[in-house]
Amino acid sequence: MSENKFKYVTVTAVIVANMVGTGVFTSLGFQLLDITSGFALFFLWVLGGLTALCGAISYAELGATLPRSGGEYNFLSQIYHPAAGFVSGWISMSVGFAAPTALAAMTFSAYLTSSL
Repeated sequence: MSENKFKYVTVTAVIVANMVGTGVFTSLGFQLLDITSGFALFFLWVLGGLTALCGAISYAELGATLPRSGGEYNFLSQIYHPAAGFVSGWISMSVGFAAPTALAAMTFSAYLTSSL
């Protein structure tokens, strides 16, 4: 029997970090400089959260309607054309995954160098 190398908490933390990203740490500072009202800032974050919730519910509906592995590739291939799914997969891989990882590394290094 194989031994699990990753624990549940570790995997969950990596997934949450990937979904949330570094934007909450970097954009909040700029927002605090430009928006003086705490209520307005809170309202904007709630509005952003509701928008994200609508997107998540939309993906949940698509997943329930088209129950097959593949995510966006599956949705776009079945709704439009397999070429749309293929292009979406390549864009997600290059821009959606690689770029945020590089941006997170740059943000981390900026925070690290500013604290030293």
